[in-house]
Amino acid sequence: MLFRDLKFKTNTVHGVTLADVHMPVRLGHRDAEKLFAAPLKEQLAAAALGTVMGSMLRKRASGEVIGVDLYLGLRQPGRAALETVADMLETLSAPFGSSIRFSEAPGTPLLFGRAEGLELAVENELTPDADARQTLAEMCRSAIGKIGVNRGWIEKDGHTRFFFYGDDYTEMRDRLARILANHPDYKDAYLRRLA
Repeated sequence: MLFRDLKFKTNTVHGVTLADVHMPVRLGHRDAEKLFAAPLKEQLAAAALGTVMGSMLRKRASGEVIGVDLYLGLRQPGRAALETVADMLETLSAPFGSSIRFSEAPGTPLLFGRAEGLELAVENELTPDADARQTLAEMCRSAIGKIGVNRGWIEKDGHTRFFFYGDDYTEMRDRLARILANHPDYKDAYLRRLA
C-alpha cells in the first residue's frame, strides 16, 4: 500500500491495547525504522487501527542484529486486528517465524511471515569499501528482481555478508548462483539459508 500526505492528528487521545511484534530479520546496516516502523505506522493510521509506539533492534552480545521488535498501540483489540497487522508486515517482507501478541495476553502468539532469508558471503578483500559493496549488492538485486529484497550487509569473520529476503529461497539462490559463478571475483562466494 502507498499512502500520500497522511496528516497525523495532534492532541488526541485514544484508548489502545498494547501489542508486541518480533521479526527474526537480519538487517546488516539497514534502518529498521525506515524498513518496518515508519511504513507500518502509515498503514495503521490509514486503516485507523492504531500506531507504532516504538521499535528496537534485538542484538547478540557482539552487536550483530538478529531481529526487530515493534511496540504497537492498537485501537481494536482482538485477533482480527493482529491478523491485519501481520498482513501489513508481510507486505513489508516480514520473515518466517515472525510473531505478534497482545502485551498483556499470555499464551501462544500469532505466527506470520512469508519471506525466506538468504545470506551471501564473500571475502572482505573482494568488497574493501562502500563502492564495492554497493556494486555487488546492485548486481544481486538485478539478479533477484522482484522476488526478493536486500536487507543490508555486515562484516564478520573475514567475510562481508549480504542479507536477502523473498518468497522463494530456492529461486533467489539459483539466480544468484548463476551470476556469481560467471563472475571472476565472486565465483567462490557462498550462499546459505538464514534460519
